Amino acid sequence: MTQHKTYRIQQINKLLKDEISSILLTELQDDRLLTITVTEVRASRDLHNAVVFITTHKNDNTNTFLDAVNKRSGYIRKLLYSRLRLRRIPAMEFRYDDSLDIAERIFSTLEEVDQGSEDEMPEV
Repeated sequence: MTQHKTYRIQQINKLLKDEISSILLTELQDDRLLTITVTEVRASRDLHNAVVFITTHKNDNTNTFLDAVNKRSGYIRKLLYSRLRLRRIPAMEFRYDDSLDIAERIFSTLEEVDQGSEDEMPEV
């Protein structure tokens, strides 16, 4: 029974992710929100709360994006209620997903190490 509940929550998380992404692109009339990508949604088992992780392609202040999208979370929830067949639409908290930034820093560090090792290798 636990596996069934876990699978259901995974399905709901994916559904919420897809619909929130669609709403951010098509419904909201804010140019700042057009560059936002929803990377993950984690809803609680009882669907009272959900954490929505977002990232942006611009290197601007992330707090600006978070404030803008958190202010519209009630409206997004209302749109989700009309689109989805769920008894309960969770209250959403948007958070910045910094995993892409961390991955980019790791990649650039590895490139620097790789280039440094080529410079130090003797020619054969």
